[in-house]
Amino acid sequence: MPEKNPAFADIYGVAAALIADKHDAPRRSAVVQARDDYVTVFARTTQVSDYNPRHCLLSDVEPSCRLDKPGMYTTRHKHSIARTHFGDRNKCDFYGTLGTASSEKLLDYWETQLGLR
Repeated sequence: MPEKNPAFADIYGVAAALIADKHDAPRRSAVVQARDDYVTVFARTTQVSDYNPRHCLLSDVEPSCRLDKPGMYTTRHKHSIARTHFGDRNKCDFYGTLGTASSEKLLDYWETQLGLR
């Protein structure tokens, strides 16, 4: 059950009450680390005018995860969310899991941000 057990590259719609969103809508977010007590995610934005390859990862359209517009992940939008919110569709609604190519790009980006690459 991915809703209650977030894993790397899972996409969730995180409620605006947990991650502020100027549209007051769920923010599409990719799981990069799941721990016992909290989950670290990169929230995705479709506003790519501030793209900087050192701090951002471009994200393609991926309809299977409800990513219907090109966008990007950025270190500016890294958030830690209490694991207890996962499993509550009103707070963290499971949208899908990124495909292999997107997952590999996300892993490379995450490890680069951690200083592992």
